[in-house]
Parts: sequence; structure tokens; C-alpha cells
Amino acid sequence: MKRPPRILKTLLSIRELREERARERLGLALSALKNATRDLEQISELQESLFSELSGRELSGKDLFLYGQGLEATFYERRRAEEKCQARKEEVENLRKELEKAHREKRVVERLYERLRRKYRHEEERNFFKEMDDLALMRGGRS
Repeated sequence: MKRPPRILKTLLSIRELREERARERLGLALSALKNATRDLEQISELQESLFSELSGRELSGKDLFLYGQGLEATFYERRRAEEKCQARKEEVENLRKELEKAHREKRVVERLYERLRRKYRHEEERNFFKEMDDLALMRGGRS
């Protein structure tokens, strides 16, 4: 039996690199999700502080109009932040699936390579012991 093809070793290296890259992209996406969540929390806190300022106060029409515009802007920003956060969650989920797929593909190549290597080693050992037996028989025949 011949050695396991070198292409499997190369393929295994490629699969390992693909898995590593997927892991890196997932890490970056998780970091972006964390930042988007933090931004959403900050906007929520700003809204709550605006609402608390408004409660129990009497405001003129002009002040009320200005607060209304400010609240409208925060609602718009909050909606944008929620959409951004949701997009980041979807991106993280897609990258997680990509990482799982890359890991499975790497495991398949690892198993195939290991199986062929074991088979090759077993065949080499068998040939070695066969040669040893032949040498022992030849030696025993001379004595």
C-alpha cells in the first residue's frame, strides 16, 4: 500500500485555516453585537432620563414642542439601534453555522487522513514482520 496522498495533508491544512478564519470572523461579529447592544442600552437610558425629566413638570408649549422633537429623535435612533442589533444577531448566527460547517468538514478530512495513515502503518508493520519471518525461515534453513 502506498502512503496517504499528500493532498489530504494539504486539504486538512486548508480546512484548519478555514475553521480558524470562521472563528475569527465570529469573534469580530460577537464584538460588533456587543457594541450594538451597548449603544441600544445607552439610547434606552437617554429616553428614560428624558421621560423622567418630563414627569411632574409643567412645560410651556415651546418647551413641550422641543422635548417632543428630542423624543422623536430618540425613538428614531432607538429603532435604528434595534435594527442594527437584530442584523448583528443574524450575522452572528450565520457565522456560527459557518463555523460549525467548517469544523465538520475539517473533522471529516482528519478522520479520512487518520484512517489512511493507520491503514498504511498497519500494512508497513505487516510487511516488516513478513520480511522478518522470511529472514528467520531462510536463516533456520541454513543451520
